[in-house]
Amino acid sequence: MVEEHTVTVEWSGDASLGTVYLAAASRPHCKATLSEADGTAALTIRVQHTSLQQLRDIVDELMVALADIEGE
Repeated sequence: MVEEHTVTVEWSGDASLGTVYLAAASRPHCKATLSEADGTAALTIRVQHTSLQQLRDIVDELMVALADIEGE
C-alpha cells in the first residue's frame, strides 16, 4: 500500500481575487475548486503527494505564490 499525504488550503473573499488564486493553484499535485455566492468566492485547494517532503515543498511554493498575489 502506498502512503498518501494531503493538505487542504481554504480561502474565501472577493470573487475577482478568487479566480487569480485559482490560476495560481493550477499546478501538479494540486486540485482546486472555486465556488461563488453573492460576490464572495470560496476556494479549496487540495494538495496530495506520496512523499511528505515533496508535499511540504509543493505547499511551500503554493503559499509563496498566494502571498505574492496578496501583496500586489
